[in-house]
Amino acid sequence: MEPRMESCLAQVLQKDVGKRLQVGQELIDYFSDKQKSADLEHDQTMLDKLVDGLATSWVNSSNYKVVLLGMDILSALVTRLQDRFKAQIGTVLPSLIDRLGDAKDSVREQDQTLLLKIMDQAANPQYVWDRMLGGFKHKNFRTREGICLCLIATLNA
Repeated sequence: MEPRMESCLAQVLQKDVGKRLQVGQELIDYFSDKQKSADLEHDQTMLDKLVDGLATSWVNSSNYKVVLLGMDILSALVTRLQDRFKAQIGTVLPSLIDRLGDAKDSVREQDQTLLLKIMDQAANPQYVWDRMLGGFKHKNFRTREGICLCLIATLNA
């Protein structure tokens, strides 16, 4: 199993946008299948590198399709790891907060959905909101607005 996780990490860390778009769905399928990715729960260092690569390279990408795919992969990891994803929240939140101010509606909507999913499945809303408070002072007006909309959605959930 170890070479497969190494291969996933290499795919996440590579910079070519075309290849990222090709391997994105494969990564989602891999992380969704407990038999294929059984080592995901055991190798914390590899998981840390993987999530960091997704948050910094995919979610912060200038290509919106890569951003959406990165959020889909993170969503699959949240579904798979549930409360074990809590350790990764500090890594992904800065990128997700920034994406609340994206110019594309689809990115902002998917970002909010992912944040709500993290609050529902990985950690309680109070834990996540304690780390998101800086978003209310963000330099981008759209990000501040997105934080407010996310708070409303959290309260309504």
